[in-house]
Amino acid sequence: MARGILRIYLGAAPGVGKTFAMLDEGWRRHQRGTDVVVGYVETHGRPKTAAQLRDLEVVPRRRLRYRGTELEEMDLDTLLARRPEVVLVDELAHTNVPGSTHEKRWQDVEALLDAGVEVISTVNVQHLESLNDVIERITGVVQRETVPDAVVRRADQIELVDMSPEALRRRMAHGNIYPAERVDAALANYFRPGNLGALRELALLWVADQVEGSLHDYLAAHGITETWETRERVVVALDGQPGRLHVIRRAARLAGRARGELLGVHVLRDDGLASGPVAALVEQRTLLGELEGQYHEVAGDDVGRTLVEFAEAEQATQLVLGDSRHRGLTSRLRRSTVGTALAHARGIDLHVIAGDGGDDAAGSGPTTGGPGPHPAGRRPGGQWSRRATPLTPARHLAGAALTLVGLPVLVALLATQRGTLGLSALLLVCLAAVVLVAAVGGLVTGLVAAVGTSVLANWFLVPPVHTLTIAQSENVIALVVFVAVAGTVSTLVDVAARRTGDASRSRAEAAALARATATLVADLDPLPRLVAHLRSTFMLAAVAVLERVDGEGWGVAVGDGAQLPRTPDDGIAIGLDRDGDRVLVLVGGHLSADDLRVVRVMADQLAVALERRRLQADAAAADALAETDALRTALLQAVSHDLRTPLASIKASVTTLLQDDVDWSADDQQALLDNIDVAADRLDRLVANLLDMSRLQSGAMHLACRPTALEDVVANALTTTSAAERRVVIEVPETVPLVLADPALLERAVANIVSNALVWSPPERPVRIEAGRVGERVDLRIADQGPGVPRADRSRIFEPFQRLGDRSSDAGVGLGLAVAKGFVEAMGATLDVDDTPGGGLTLTIGLPVAPTP
Repeated sequence: MARGILRIYLGAAPGVGKTFAMLDEGWRRHQRGTDVVVGYVETHGRPKTAAQLRDLEVVPRRRLRYRGTELEEMDLDTLLARRPEVVLVDELAHTNVPGSTHEKRWQDVEALLDAGVEVISTVNVQHLESLNDVIERITGVVQRETVPDAVVRRADQIELVDMSPEALRRRMAHGNIYPAERVDAALANYFRPGNLGALRELALLWVADQVEGSLHDYLAAHGITETWETRERVVVALDGQPGRLHVIRRAARLAGRARGELLGVHVLRDDGLASGPVAALVEQRTLLGELEGQYHEVAGDDVGRTLVEFAEAEQATQLVLGDSRHRGLTSRLRRSTVGTALAHARGIDLHVIAGDGGDDAAGSGPTTGGPGPHPAGRRPGGQWSRRATPLTPARHLAGAALTLVGLPVLVALLATQRGTLGLSALLLVCLAAVVLVAAVGGLVTGLVAAVGTSVLANWFLVPPVHTLTIAQSENVIALVVFVAVAGTVSTLVDVAARRTGDASRSRAEAAALARATATLVADLDPLPRLVAHLRSTFMLAAVAVLERVDGEGWGVAVGDGAQLPRTPDDGIAIGLDRDGDRVLVLVGGHLSADDLRVVRVMADQLAVALERRRLQADAAAADALAETDALRTALLQAVSHDLRTPLASIKASVTTLLQDDVDWSADDQQALLDNIDVAADRLDRLVANLLDMSRLQSGAMHLACRPTALEDVVANALTTTSAAERRVVIEVPETVPLVLADPALLERAVANIVSNALVWSPPERPVRIEAGRVGERVDLRIADQGPGVPRADRSRIFEPFQRLGDRSSDAGVGLGLAVAKGFVEAMGATLDVDDTPGGGLTLTIGLPVAPTP
């Protein structure tokens, strides 16, 4: 059976009209012939909302009695039997009355969806679990009814119902939300303009994150790599030139206005040209960090193109550069960063910020997600591959222009000076020109220039002119030396350029390895950052460290990027240990031999990080042993009084009964025996909890989980608890399915929780034990009606030796709930804390349903 579709109207605040919109959609679909019923709608007494029901079929609500009051809930069983096409269910985060099929209304909705029924529901942003604490700080109101974010995110459609704070306050003032007597208080408290504005922003951001996730999945599924201008990402180039801080600040303002991400990148040039002073680059990195931007380095032969490639890989929408001021001949011979970036940018806004600065910018940073696949034929900017020649295309082009245009013009001018200058002087001028061409264009260009110039010189300058014949032998020697010198200079220039390129690449490798080493030293768990650094440095699609699981399959220990590899065969695999149980897998990109050499060095660092993680685990185990020793010491200190008290009571009662000189009445004897019985029970509980806590701390507990009946466990647990017979109300029907648990441990946990509840509940108020199935688990709820526990202190009640308030001497040393939680979690179950409606505390044990034989 296909699962039903879930559509949710998400309200930015109460009263924005989400229920109105839900009913309006239900009515429209009813008019089109769809079988629509109203499962539950809360109109809050608003006439306009009630009028939206029109003639829609409303399923009667189920009536339940709770604490002498008759309450109404959605009738899930009737809806499942009715099986309409669409059900309207209001207030998704609502908590059902105890005794309902499920604890929460969203669980009722899940049951309808599993039955193939389409559901349209509503929820306010303040009821989302992840925003609960944030909204409490903003509004000062604790939202006790919440819904897990995952439930809302799984919805097939989410529509935001929004309204400006001013319009919502007008609705409130007109009496369209609350009755007149509540309007003034609401406007002065929860519905203040600041509160409503903050709620509105939270709702918009939450929905925006949801939409971005859906869009990312769509782009990945359809193989789309070009930039879509959705969420703003601003890339700023860090060139290391002094006076460029204003460029970073301008980029930060652009990102701030668009509520986008700021990425900074520095490009290490492959041609060996310096990108700026180190001190200035450090200053720029520091400012970027202060502005909450991220920094990274990539290497590339062309700075402008590398910046654009990085921006495209990160789906950036804006690229910010400092202006390129040409300050020398070399700078003028090569294309500016701005011009190159402008030529390659497609779908990216390019900002050029005027001001003082250096020549070619470089710059930027960090990644927040994995880059997509590189377009065919594109060389990733982070790759240090060796070219056939280390010179840039701009220098080859300049050398060719000088050879084809400059040298012929020079020879023509020299031809006019044959009568004034000697042949040796003319050839020296030509040789100087060829050396200049070789210095600019490299070996091949220099050789072509040498041969071509020698031919031109022979034709125009060497007698007899306008022929290739050489009359004098010394002229032949001069031309041969001319070609040899030009070739030698060209070769030396090419070798020097290669050495410079190698040095630049080595510097880039050293920078990458230094950053990885710094991460290895500074972070407590450097693995995630090392993997992310490796992926972004080489512009890979994904990187993962795989570990062998159970000697057969593979599991991802840590990864970065989209579509992580699952086996070593999914990419380039590099072993991280001798046994081959840990492997680094690289996916995407084009790695040269030099790249792989650097990757292997970084793989060694990853292996060190893995070993460090293992050592940390060993240290944690040692700490656990130390805590166990500390616990034993604390036990001896804590139980001295609690052991002495029941023993003293037993001793006094027995001594009294053994006195021969006193004739005790039957009532007095019974009272003394009851005192002995109570003290012995207290002593038995204390010793049992001490033993149980010792087993938990030492890890010497053995589980025997099997299908277990809750009614038997509860009955056995109550036999060991004093006063349970007359003060505990049990509602555990036989229809509750068997659970998968260790009966003995579960019995001890229930006994401890019930004992705690009896201690804190007033004598005239009973403790309730209820059980019911919730999806694939069974919830066993034990509710007292005592003073309750503040939300900030709830985590402490499960710590050993905690007796909040120390109100009762019957509470023991404070081990009961700690033992209960340890037993429950050891069985793979959960123990949650919640408020009891009307006051008190409810502890819920969530147990998995036992598999059907």
